Parts: sequence; structure tokens; C-alpha cells
Amino acid sequence: MRLQAYERLVGELAVEIRGYLINRGADREIAADVVQDVFVKLLEMQLILPPDKLRPYMYRVAWSTYLDGYRRRQRYAEIVQNYLRPMLETVGNIPIETGLALALTRLSSREISLLLLRYEEALSVAEVAARLGVRPGTVKMRLHRVHRKLEKVMRSDGD
Repeated sequence: MRLQAYERLVGELAVEIRGYLINRGADREIAADVVQDVFVKLLEMQLILPPDKLRPYMYRVAWSTYLDGYRRRQRYAEIVQNYLRPMLETVGNIPIETGLALALTRLSSREISLLLLRYEEALSVAEVAARLGVRPGTVKMRLHRVHRKLEKVMRSDGD
């Protein structure tokens, strides 16, 4: 198979897989992100799969990537619901027992607001950036730093 024909096949599969994920309940934006992740994985393999093996591979990787992301979002929502929201509502009245709850008390109000926008209100990075009046890259970096800070605090308290 020629390279142009292979590229065309991969492009057609991308559209097909995006539609498949949307039909299975994924948001359009999430489906597009998953398809992009599948392409990255395909490129990182540095090998060209035969056309008869390409379709099943891309579907399998797309579905597992979607499920991983779904589980991650569910876990974030659970953390927000169980730890972040109650902490904000009754900070002074609740004993801090868990490592995560303790770590959340060490965040600044700006960091907590960022987490609430992203995970409580389930806004995309672009929507958070628009609401805060910053670039999406800035939001991503701030979220990364907050996640790292939480991890560091929880690790140090666990020792």
C-alpha cells in the first residue's frame, strides 16, 4: 500500500472512530481528543500496521483511551464532591483527617478556584482560560502545578 493511500485510510478511520465514540456517549471535544491520542500512539509505534489490522487496533486503543479518561474524570468529580466542596463549605468546623483534605487546606484560594472551575463545574481548559482571562496554556500549567503541589503535600504528610 502506498503512503498516500495509507494516510487517507488513517484519516478516514479518524473520522469514523470519532463518530463511533460520539455515538457511544462521548462529547465531541473528548472524542476529538481521544482520536488525537490514538494518532500519537500510532506515530510513536514507528511501524505501519497492515490495513486489515489498523482498524481493529485504532478502535481498541480509542475505546480504552476513552474509558481511561472517563474513569479519571469520575475520580476527579468524586474527589471534588467528597473533599474539596465540603472543605470549602465548613473549613473551620470539620476535623482534617485525610491526607487529601489536609493537602487541600494548604492551597490558596486562587488554586481552589481553579480546581473548582475545572472539576466541579466541568469546564474545559479553554473555558477556564476565558473565564480567568488567561491563555489555555497558562491554565494547563497552573493545574499541573496544583496537582504537583497536592501530590508533594500528601507524600510529605504520609512519611
